[in-house]
Amino acid sequence: MRTGPGSSTPPTNRPCSRTRSAKCSPPEAGHRDRHRRRAGRSTSTATYYWRVRNARTRHRPERAAQAWHIQPGHPGGAYSDLGHELDPPAHHTPTLLSRSRPTGRRGEKPEFRGGCLACPWEGPVHCGDGFGDGDNEAVEQAHYHAFPGWRTLPPITTVEDRWAVPRSRSRWAQLTARYPAGWIDQGAPVVAWSRYRREAHAPPHAGRPRYELRVPRPPVGRVRRPADQGALF
Repeated sequence: MRTGPGSSTPPTNRPCSRTRSAKCSPPEAGHRDRHRRRAGRSTSTATYYWRVRNARTRHRPERAAQAWHIQPGHPGGAYSDLGHELDPPAHHTPTLLSRSRPTGRRGEKPEFRGGCLACPWEGPVHCGDGFGDGDNEAVEQAHYHAFPGWRTLPPITTVEDRWAVPRSRSRWAQLTARYPAGWIDQGAPVVAWSRYRREAHAPPHAGRPRYELRVPRPPVGRVRRPADQGALF
């Protein structure tokens, strides 16, 4: 269709298709706008991950693991049938405290110390892997605090007697007759010869409300052979 002088259709002034304004922007403007929007999204994403990372740093689970807590299975701890009363006991009651300290990248170092449910006493720190390494020393020191001289108690010498003696009234009375007065009612431990080196001490439970401490078997004395009769003459 023809427009202009001599034409019946008046001319129309249409805006540029690139922008709604009467003035057209160059093609580079659109590229700059897209880069700015992308940069804005990148900055927001980086800021988000930075905040998340800082939140994780402030609330690392390793820091919570560094707090001392009662070892599970021991009096007052999880999975234990004893020591959960609201009021503290009237006598010293030994237990085991533990924690894990980070040593490097994804590494932890178990630590143990003895504790008491009746007073604020806590023993020195012992390092070890547990299962008789480090935890045994802490449990023993907790018993030194609650029952001084516990190593002088009469021991159980066989593995079978560990279960048989507490179930027999006569044998149990015979074993505990040498205990100091009041120790049995306070939960004094049962001492037994260990089967191997660093056998872990057994914590108390509902069926046996006292620790079973394993002590090394005393060395067997060498039997002196009679002198040779020929050497006497």
